[in-house]
Amino acid sequence: MSAANPNPNLQLWPRLWRHWVHPRLRVKHHFPTLALRQLTEQVQLSEQQHNGQVKFVIESNLSTTDICHAVTARQRAQYWFAHLGVWDTTQRNGILVYVLFADRCVEIIADRGINACVPVEKWQQICQHIIDAFQQGQYLPGLTQGLNELTVLLAQYFPRQPETLNELPDDVILR
Repeated sequence: MSAANPNPNLQLWPRLWRHWVHPRLRVKHHFPTLALRQLTEQVQLSEQQHNGQVKFVIESNLSTTDICHAVTARQRAQYWFAHLGVWDTTQRNGILVYVLFADRCVEIIADRGINACVPVEKWQQICQHIIDAFQQGQYLPGLTQGLNELTVLLAQYFPRQPETLNELPDDVILR
């Protein structure tokens, strides 16, 4: 046990509560079907400017089991990164933007190709911009701003080539 956290259960209960009160239906209020469709279209437009692949996953909450096992937003992002095959793009330039709404966390997982070009601080900065927008109730604009920043990076390091294929579906996943 650490001195800073003498009883880990003190942190467990507030986190459980946050996840229980953020069901998908409540989060869908912030991300209605039209907003998800608009973000999908923006991903499609973004991918016309570079060879990268961008995927968004918005997860309302985690299961009680995951919370009791202290699963983090980063671990869930890594799960989705692998599960959706974002790591399996030809040029290793896939990017996953993961939102865990109940924890108010945003994670960006980038494949080796793009990650080798971009410093960690830049990914953190983009995540912070999204979180700042969320704190002001600007959910779609926050994700759009993050997408725009990713588009600039991908266009810089992986400019569009005529033979570019869309390797991943562009739809936004809301769970």
